[in-house]
Parts: sequence; C-alpha cells; structure tokens
Amino acid sequence: GWVSCLCLLIGTCYLCQQDAGLLTNLLFDPPFIFYLRLPHLLQSFDVLLKVDKSYPYGENHEAFKSVAESYQEQLSKPGRIRSDFLIAKMGVQNYGETQNQDFAKSMGVADEETYPEYFYMKKGQDPSTAVRYEGEDKGFDAISAFIKEQTGIRIAESLLPEMDAVAAKFVSADDDKARQGFAEEASTVAKSLPQETDQTLAELYLKVMNKALDKGTNYFKSETDRIKRMLSDGKMKKD
Repeated sequence: GWVSCLCLLIGTCYLCQQDAGLLTNLLFDPPFIFYLRLPHLLQSFDVLLKVDKSYPYGENHEAFKSVAESYQEQLSKPGRIRSDFLIAKMGVQNYGETQNQDFAKSMGVADEETYPEYFYMKKGQDPSTAVRYEGEDKGFDAISAFIKEQTGIRIAESLLPEMDAVAAKFVSADDDKARQGFAEEASTVAKSLPQETDQTLAELYLKVMNKALDKGTNYFKSETDRIKRMLSDGKMKKD
C-alpha cells in the first residue's frame, strides 16, 4: 500500500505527541505530511527510536542524522536491504507546551541529561518491550552496530550486499525453522558469488548463522559483548 511505498523512500520519520495520542509524522516532501499512530506503525515495521530534546544539536545528533541518511541511501538500492525497518526521532520538551513527557517516563528516559536515548522496537510488539541501547558511545559506528545487532542491517556501505540481504532476514525471523530456511538460502547465494574472495567472506556469514542456529539468537549479543570486551582490554584492534 501507500505506507510501504512511502516508507521505502523515506527511511527516516519523526514522532510527536498531540491530543489524539502518539503519532508518527512521516516527512516525505514538505508540505506533504502523513500521520500514523505508533502502534499502527509497529504492525508493519521494526523501528529504531531516538528519544532526544525537541531541538537537539551536537555530535550525537549529527551521528544520528548520518545513520538515517546512510540508511535512506541504501533504500534506493532495491533488494539490497530490508524495507520493513524505520529510523525515527521523538522530541521531548519539558518546558512551555510540554511534549512526550509521559512516553519518556514510561520508557525510563525522563532525564534529558542522558539524551539521546535509543530503543529498538520489534514489529508486532508493544513499545514497552523495546530493547534499550545501553552503550555510552552514541556515535555513528556505535549506533550502526546496535542496528546491525538487532536487525541484521548494515548501515555503512556493505562489503557483500547479497549476503547482507539474507542475513537481515535471518536475524528478523521469528523461529528456528524460518532461520534454517534463510541459512540454506544464504548457502545458495554464497555458492553463486563469482569472486573467490567474496565466497571466502560469505563463509563467515554462514559460520555465524550456523552458530546462531546451534546456540540460539542470544549468540549475536553474547558474541558482540565478547568482542567489545576484547576491544576495551586492548586484546583486539578496532580496525
């Protein structure tokens, strides 16, 4: 429908709260503005929500804009990335005509000194079950890594877009049977790659998928945490 087509082109939406309740303001080409309620949006899309001041600025906000712009750019490449994921921003105003205070409190992020805060909201689930980003680093690389951990989507330019497309479906699958199917699809894609170097890289994708099938999807988080610890301990170089 028009919502899917619109969101496929946008990649970024801005949330606001009015008398009618929490709304999603999809900015396409002002002044053409469309509104959807957040619960309605979550029926069809996974959402990365940034909770911030009404008029944010600074390095962290610039990093968020870069993440959104990079995702929007990838949306222009059909078949190379999931189209059921949106990046969104909610402004919280604690003075004058207040906005979104109740929602921020319900998510445990009423203190603007900690802003920006990020949440990953999975399609079909209540916002209260959202995964909160717990890291102190809120730069481009850190938020991109959080998105990849939760969705399988690589925000930065992909080294192997064919495998990234299948990996994103694998991560978002609801059960082991579906994940097994996507792992088999990934194996087929890997074998079809023309370059030997690409096939070697694709083997890493398959290895991670098989690990996740064996140990469960928590493997992604535990492995990410392990690598972060190695980086912080100086046992692994960031590059």
